[in-house]
Parts: sequence; structure tokens; C-alpha cells
Amino acid sequence: MPGPAQIQMTVMNDPNLPSKLELLKGGTLFSTLGEKELEVVARNSEFYSFKRDDIIFHAGSYGAGLYLIRNGEVVINKLRDDNETVVIARFIHGESFGELDLLENRLMTATARAATDTTLLIFPRRGMNFQDLLSRHSTISSRLLHELLTVIAGRIRNTNRLISEKSPWVEDLKKLLYYDKLTGLFNRTFLEEELDSQLPGYGASTSLIMIKPDNFKAINDTWGHDIGDKALRHMASFIKSRVRGPDIPVRYRGDEFAVLLPGNGMKDAVAFSEDVRNLFSRLRFDHITEGESVSVTVSIGIASYPDHAGNLRDLIRACFNKMFEARENGGDRIACAG
Repeated sequence: MPGPAQIQMTVMNDPNLPSKLELLKGGTLFSTLGEKELEVVARNSEFYSFKRDDIIFHAGSYGAGLYLIRNGEVVINKLRDDNETVVIARFIHGESFGELDLLENRLMTATARAATDTTLLIFPRRGMNFQDLLSRHSTISSRLLHELLTVIAGRIRNTNRLISEKSPWVEDLKKLLYYDKLTGLFNRTFLEEELDSQLPGYGASTSLIMIKPDNFKAINDTWGHDIGDKALRHMASFIKSRVRGPDIPVRYRGDEFAVLLPGNGMKDAVAFSEDVRNLFSRLRFDHITEGESVSVTVSIGIASYPDHAGNLRDLIRACFNKMFEARENGGDRIACAG
């Protein structure tokens, strides 16, 4: 451990060192480090102040720091597919965030904003590289990495436990994250992030269909986006009325819809799609379009797991390509993978 003279010199060089050490000792991540190790972390950290609504980091930037809150409050926002911003996490005095992004040096998927005037201790301080810092201080790198992994694993376990409890606030959060605000259907995030691991459990085969109206743009161009939104809601209600209990209807993006058919092979998916295509052409919109009769046809793509794809990502791609193949061949038709 450093002697009294060494500590005195360090304090003189960094008047914030005692405050940094106090905050670090209170944090779970650094609480098991020794005095010498804590001092190394403190000397390579810095306090930064943010005004209310200041952005701490943007989605799309690289994870470059671990953030400990000295005072104030920070909210983490994420932009959904429908361009609605939702709060996915909130941190207060003494809490930390950014561990996993720092460890993996990956692109941030969310934005951090100061909810009040806030002071953060950021490790490592801006302009320093975390990996370089670890290589220069090999004696503490293994312990620090172990604590990082422990904290991350604990947060994952806590998240899984909360979700399994089906708490009302968790259900509300899931609705914000996984449901499309305009139509009430599941959204693209739910399809792409939540269902991949479930595919093998659905049975020998599961099919995905994707539906795109051939002439929806004409509704938007003629009557405007408000009427277009009403038309989308009307189409979503129709699709929802055709699905069975286990089927999963999704607003994929814009005017594109998808339906996952668990346990259904290509034959059943084609029969379902034919029913949707035929009935869609008879769907009435005159209550939306000021009494004027409008007919909407659809292009549908179909792909099945595991026949045409070994995972959900490839299944979506195959289905999406077939949907556009049907559209490019004149629309009002179905195109099947394979």
C-alpha cells in the first residue's frame, strides 16, 4: 500500500480524490478492491457535471465509460420502431450504468439523459481507453473484470426474476417495448428480439407470412396521413380477426405486416394466406375515405422454419424477399420460399 507521503502527494495533485474514493467504495463494482487498486481507478476517473436534459451519450456511440452517479438522476431512453421514445431504465445517486457496453466496447443502443442537474464519476475519464488502462495496470485488471462480469450477471438474473413475476409495471414496460402504438399489434422489435429462441419449441415446422398492401400509398397521397393511419388500423384489425390463438400478428414496419404461425408448415400457411388475400380485396374503407370506395390488394410472402431458414433472422429475410417478389410480379399474389 502507498505510504502517507505518497497519499498526501496524490491528494494534493487531485483535490477530488477523497470524494472519488468515497463514491467508489460505495459502489458494488469497486467495493471489494483494495485501497491501492481503488486509488488507481480514482486517479483515472473524473467528475463531470450535466444540466437537466443534457445528453450523456447517444445511441450509436461506442460504450466508452462506466458511470457512477454522485448526485442527480439519469434516464436511459430507447427509440422504438414507430419513432416513439420510451424510458427503459432510471438510475439515481450511488448507482452505476454502462458496464456491459464498456466491457464489450460495443455501440450503444440507447441514449442517456440527465433527468435533473447531475454529477457523474466516469471511469475511465474521457480521452482514455479502457483496454489500454487494463494493460497498464495488470494487477487490478483481472479483479475488475471479474467484478464487472459479476454485476452484469446479477442484473440479468434480477431482470429474469422480475419478468417471471409478471409485475404490473413489467407488463406495462413490455407493452411499451413490444407493441405498436398505432395498431396494437406486436412490433418489429418483439418479432426480431424475442421469438428466435422459441422457434424450436413450436413444433416440426413454423411459418412466417409477410403482407404488404399494393396500393396503400394512394390512400396516403389522396386523403393524407391521418386517413392513412386509420386505414392501417383498419387493416391491422382485419389481420388480427383472422389469426388463431397461438398465431402472432405483427406490424413489421410502415404498411408491412407479418404473422407468425407456430406449428404450421407451408401448406397451412398458403391456405391462411389465400384466405387473407381474397378477403383483403373485399375489405371496405369507405367509412374512412369520405364515402369513396377503395379496394386494396396485397402481396404476400411465405417462408417456413426449418425448411427455408435455420433461425428467425434468416426466416424473416426469406419471407421479406418473397413478399417483394410477389409485389414486383404485379401484386395481389402470394410468393413462397422454396
